[in-house]
Amino acid sequence: MLRRCYIRFHLILMLSILFGCVAPQAALALSLQAGDGLKSARSLGGTLAIMADPTGTLTIDDVATGGSDIQFTPIPAMLAQGYRKGALWVRFSLSAPADIDRWLVQIERPLLEQVTLYVPDGKGHYLASPPGRVNPSGGDGVDAYPTIFPIYVPPVEATYYVRLQSATSMTTALNVWQSRGYAEYRRLDDWIMAMMVGAVIVMIFTNLLYAVWLRDSLYVVYVGLLVVSSLISLFHMGYASEVLRFWDPPTIHRSWGIIVCLYSIIMMFFLDRLFEFRRNWIWAARFSQLVIVLNAGALLYAIAGHYGDVGFFVSRLQQISLVFISGFVLHLLFVRRQYQYILSAIAFLGVVGVLLVMQLMYTGANPLGLDGSLSRLLAGGTVIHLILLSAAVAKRTQLAERQLSEEKDRTIALAHSAEQELILKVSERTAALSQSNASLQAEIGRRQLLEQKLRQSLGSVNDALARQRDFVAMVSHEFRGPLAVIGAAADNLSLSLSDATEQVRQRVSRIRQTVRKMSTLIENVLTGELLSTGSGPLAQSATVNLTQVLREACSNLDEESAARVSVLGEEDVRVTGDGNLLEIAVLNLIQNALKYSPASSPVTVRLSVDQGAARVDVTDRGTGIALRDRDLIFNRYYRATNQQVAGCGLGLYIAREIARQHGGDVLLAASDANGSTFSLSLPGAGAPEVAEGSAEPATTTG
Repeated sequence: MLRRCYIRFHLILMLSILFGCVAPQAALALSLQAGDGLKSARSLGGTLAIMADPTGTLTIDDVATGGSDIQFTPIPAMLAQGYRKGALWVRFSLSAPADIDRWLVQIERPLLEQVTLYVPDGKGHYLASPPGRVNPSGGDGVDAYPTIFPIYVPPVEATYYVRLQSATSMTTALNVWQSRGYAEYRRLDDWIMAMMVGAVIVMIFTNLLYAVWLRDSLYVVYVGLLVVSSLISLFHMGYASEVLRFWDPPTIHRSWGIIVCLYSIIMMFFLDRLFEFRRNWIWAARFSQLVIVLNAGALLYAIAGHYGDVGFFVSRLQQISLVFISGFVLHLLFVRRQYQYILSAIAFLGVVGVLLVMQLMYTGANPLGLDGSLSRLLAGGTVIHLILLSAAVAKRTQLAERQLSEEKDRTIALAHSAEQELILKVSERTAALSQSNASLQAEIGRRQLLEQKLRQSLGSVNDALARQRDFVAMVSHEFRGPLAVIGAAADNLSLSLSDATEQVRQRVSRIRQTVRKMSTLIENVLTGELLSTGSGPLAQSATVNLTQVLREACSNLDEESAARVSVLGEEDVRVTGDGNLLEIAVLNLIQNALKYSPASSPVTVRLSVDQGAARVDVTDRGTGIALRDRDLIFNRYYRATNQQVAGCGLGLYIAREIARQHGGDVLLAASDANGSTFSLSLPGAGAPEVAEGSAEPATTTG
């Protein structure tokens, strides 16, 4: 029984607690005292109730009458509702002593674009209370963020409403001041802001000097960070209207989102350079680049006046970035022991906590249950943070100078060592060069001596060749006379012995053949010598009739050989050249064909014109030329292997040289077991002239 009562008691207690947490609670009214709002603000935290108006269409009459759909929810501390669409209504109740009737309601974070305070008029209605000056000493003008409202608080409890609407985060604290206390509060803010601005100006000039002196762009980036950080503190502490008085309030409202995005971009870029992400961990560098790109996209939205659409995203991105970089910096210090970053880490991590808490509050969370703005803490932390960062940058400068000095000393030592090594190598190369020069001089002497000997040898060879040519000419001249006599005697003998026996006629014919062979050999030797020295070709250049040349060549053959030769083809084909040399060339080709053909086989000589060139084809019925000999038969004194026919190997050589000196050539056109064809080609052939009354080309048979 006791056990059941115990269980029931605890169950009822738990349900009561749960109902108390779920059920809406009425906000408590705040009773102000005479000393409130003089030395410090009296917070309205714990007395506030809120209601969301997503459409932003509700009026004060709709809210004050309290219909069934008007439900206010109490909040335990300051207002942290993040980025909301539409409007947000705040309700609180106040009472005050009768002798103090003038109070100030402060919206502590002055970044809300539309703030309207509604006060009771004593007749059951509510009127909009005009805002006062944020800075009492600021004089006349319009504040961009009107967040100070003078109100009358009666001795009895009175309810007030505040309508908030903004593209920025609806995160703020509501406080109550007396005029004298708020003036002191703003005076202290003026001192804090003046010290911060002065420190920032000094640091800006110092870092600009560093940038010029060290030529390091990091200091220029840090100057940009100083400027943007100062602007953020100006906005948080309510000095935006005074500093940016040349802008109208809508422009100042839009500039807040631009400044926040610029701060995220410059801060990430600066930390990337300061902690050397790329050198220490490439993925940290890539993460920073991604964050910069995303913030750049948000910056475009802010410039277009739509920061409210991306504000939540920017705050979340800042939170992720701060957590990531904090972890990376701690990893550098405690895992990788990179103690050169310790001062930079202290400067960075010192303000990370405040920034994280503020960013959480901007997104609608208040995990620490704070009941006041962090504006002063942020401003002071910013100054300390910037001073420590300046010290870190100066330390970096000192390290850079030390490294530069060490590098300079190392460079000088290396240069001195290189100079000594260079001197040694120059000495070695000089000695080697001297030795090479001596060897070269000796080689030049040997070459000159060898050249002299070669010149002497060449002179001897030239003299021997000259004597050889003279000897050949002399021998040829001496042979020609006796051969001519022998030939004439043989001719006379053949004429006088008409009735001689067959044996005698054969012997006379053999004498005449031998004389012709000897005359041809002497002529070839002389022609070969003239062609080899280059002194004899084209001695008599004129228009030559190749048909006549062929006839003359055939007339130099004996009767038996001439009977075997058939001349076919065109007539009156003309070329330009030396007729005697061309006759020798053609005669050599014909004699070569006769020599290497069977005694009874015919030799065909065909004259033609092919594409403007004269062509003489000499075809025999021999056994053909072996493949290994076809590239060599035109060489001087070369004779094909396994040949039993007598000869000196000059015929084809002389024929080709004469043809080439006339601009033509002699080629082996065809060769097989049935015979060979040698082709003589000469340029500049004239059109064949056909004899009058003849329709067909003439055919000549020798």
